[in-house]
This record gives sequence, structure tokens and C-alpha cells, in this order.
Amino acid sequence: MRYLITGAGQIGTQLARDLLAAGHDVTVLRRGADVEPGARLVRGDAGDPATLRSALTDADGATADAILHCIHSSYDASAWRRDLPQRERAVMDAAADADIPIVFPESVYAFGEGAADLHEGAPLTPASPLGEVRAELLRTRAAHPATTLSVVAADLLGPTAVPETSVFLQLVLQPAAAGKRAWVLGDPSVPRTLTSIPDMTAAMTFAAQHADELAPHGDAILMAPSPEPLSQRELAERTAALVGERPHGATGIPSPLLRAIGLFSPTFRELTHQLYLWRRRAVIHPGTLTRDYGLQATDLDRIILSSLQR
Repeated sequence: MRYLITGAGQIGTQLARDLLAAGHDVTVLRRGADVEPGARLVRGDAGDPATLRSALTDADGATADAILHCIHSSYDASAWRRDLPQRERAVMDAAADADIPIVFPESVYAFGEGAADLHEGAPLTPASPLGEVRAELLRTRAAHPATTLSVVAADLLGPTAVPETSVFLQLVLQPAAAGKRAWVLGDPSVPRTLTSIPDMTAAMTFAAQHADELAPHGDAILMAPSPEPLSQRELAERTAALVGERPHGATGIPSPLLRAIGLFSPTFRELTHQLYLWRRRAVIHPGTLTRDYGLQATDLDRIILSSLQR
């Protein structure tokens, strides 16, 4: 099959690796110059219709079978509102014109406090500025004539995870693996779901290949396969044990300190709006992909070790 991937971050990079290893033809549309060996690179903006048309068709005139839309923006609600909706509309328009499905990675933000126990079919009830943007994007996808599938994941770990975008890697795994105490967001004792990036990308690829079944009415929101939830304290202890370090536990960062840092850091300012997700449980329950199609999560120890072996 032929795939167009927009973006080359932690998800887009893993997608390209997976698809190339499976023998598929891959085009990556991005502004930068680096691309996985074997992929065709088209440099440009995913919001530009002419660039999209060029990326969708290869040198032989064959059109991609699906689009996997993975571009993002800085962790700031105003940046998301500025950068994401227009590009999503452009890519959905291109998918509709080509009569091919488009698959999106999605977070739990649009579901607000419903993320405490998240099942497929949950209503969109955003509880933060970032969540409002995600809910707007999901509603626009549902209303668009293109076939759209959104795969929801929790906080991501895996071989392409980077500390700048993976809270668990930065605040839990790396300190625990270095024999240090983990200073974490929210309550370190409540259960949380995490998702392996390769499990996320496998789910996105499966969704693209089975779009007619999974989205018979043109739109679907699906849960990515994820391991059983555990607390950040348990994750820190498990990480330390795996690398042979003595566990030093995990302690929540005081909210006043986070707010103070947020005065100088846009990222931490947004994180203070997301603390509702960290003060209580945040659990994704298995959905259609696991229940009906048998997609399973990677073993947790493998997820941890792959995240540390960069």
C-alpha cells in the first residue's frame, strides 16, 4: 500500500519505520529535510493544497491509499488554534477529493474529566483551553465529508519518545533510571494509562487499512491498545528495578511551584490548566481495536526499556 505521512515527530517517525519495514511505499510531507531511509520526502506545508496534491501522487501517478496526519505545534493553546485547524481542513479536503481515509493520533484532552475512566463513545467535555481545541478538531472531523479515524492514546512512551514531548520519560523514567527520585505532576499514587508509540502507530495503520469497517458512517474515535494502568510511583519503581537501581520513589511537584514556573514557561503554564488530569486517575479502557480485532498492547517492561534505549 501507499501512505502519505504528514509530519515527522515521534509518531510520524515511528509510522514511517513501521510501514517501510512492512514493505509499503511511504511519502513524508514535512518542512524539514530529514526522513527515514527509503521514504520519499516532499518538503512543504501540509496546509498548502498544491503541496498536498504533489505529495499524494508518486512519480508513476499512483495516489496514496491513506493519509496519516501527524503534524503538531508547540504546547500552547493559542498556537494550536493558529496552526492546527487550517491544516487539518486542507488535509481532509485532499483526502475527500482522493476518496481515501485519513487517520489522526489523538489525546484524551477533548474528554475533560471523562478521562478518569475513558471508554469509546464518551462525550466531548473539554476542561481546559487545550482540550477545547482538541474537541473542536474532533467535531470538525466528524462533520467533514472525508472518512476520518482518530486513535486516542494516553501519555506516550517508546523508542521515538523524547523528553520534550513525553512527560513520563522526562519526569519518571529518566530520573528513576538514574537512581534519583521522580518529581511528577499531580498525585503520584493514582492509576494512569500510558501508551506505547509503536502500539499507537500499529493501531493507526490498522485503522487506515480497515477504514470502511471501522468508520462505516465516515468518522470513528478509537482507543489505542494500552497496558494496564499503574501509578507514577509504581512506574518509577518498576523502571529502577529494570535497570538495577535502588528505587527512590516519586513525589508530586507542588502546584504553587508549577504556577510560578508557568509565569516564565508557556509549556508549564499550559500544564497548570491540565492538572485535573494528574490529580486523579486517568484510565483508557480497551475499545474496538482490542476487543473486536485483537490488537494488544506491548509488555510494559519492553515499553520502558525501549524508551530508555535512545
